[in-house]
Amino acid sequence: MSREILKFCDLQVCDVVSLLGGDRIVHLSPYSTPDFPMGKDWPDIELANHNVFRMNVKNEVVWQVRRVENETRMPWDRLHERAKEMHAQGNSDGRYTAMGFLDPFTALNLDERSAIVPEPKGVWRPGCEVYLLTRWWSCLLDPETGTAACTGEQLK
Repeated sequence: MSREILKFCDLQVCDVVSLLGGDRIVHLSPYSTPDFPMGKDWPDIELANHNVFRMNVKNEVVWQVRRVENETRMPWDRLHERAKEMHAQGNSDGRYTAMGFLDPFTALNLDERSAIVPEPKGVWRPGCEVYLLTRWWSCLLDPETGTAACTGEQLK
């Protein structure tokens, strides 16, 4: 699966959680090529901030992640507005872009410690938990609905 490029969005699969029945959850990011040694840019801010998909066995999209943020966080529209302002002022922080606030998921992890059945290892099954990480927060993903809810746990 490594280095797989999904044509519908021209992004690279960097993490995968397999599901019973053959579906999979994929975490995507821009990829490196000789023309883009540091990685391609994100095609748009919404795709960047919602860069996790469930794909069926035919490699068709079942869902794109939906985020439920920490209630103490500034609303997305304000984050985007502020990021554009900061970018226009020359702020070099990578989260402030001309498109808005850049906060993609950076990792996808399967936690099998609470699995109801011990097998198959490395595959989501009832009781397992799927975590998504951003640069700052941990989110718990529901593999059925595609909802990623912020746990309130801040990453350091």
